Amino acid sequence: MERSPLHRHPDAEQSLRDRWEDELKAAIEAEYRLQRQTLVSLIQWWLRDVWLCKLHPHSETEGEASLLRFPEIAGANLVAQRITDHQALENLQVIEQLQRWLHTNVQEALALEVGLLKLNL
Repeated sequence: MERSPLHRHPDAEQSLRDRWEDELKAAIEAEYRLQRQTLVSLIQWWLRDVWLCKLHPHSETEGEASLLRFPEIAGANLVAQRITDHQALENLQVIEQLQRWLHTNVQEALALEVGLLKLNL
């Protein structure tokens, strides 16, 4: 916010200040959407790890472990033990649907709530 021309030029004309304010709001929203997308993508990668753990529950070979995005997180194995193969695959489909919803004009909070509640964990 300190880099904003709003703070560097307090004596600017009101129309210019309004434009800068709109640009700042747009930049903040774009940054938020980028961070949200990054978080949802990380969840998708982790759910993929859960799915792989479900497909190969006793795979301890280095080659198969290298397929995991987050091999250091033990939670994927725990979740994989609790759910079925179908539920693991369904989780990936749910998170993909959530990403599609977030790229439309649906209410974000509702899309997140519905999408995350559908996950089988």
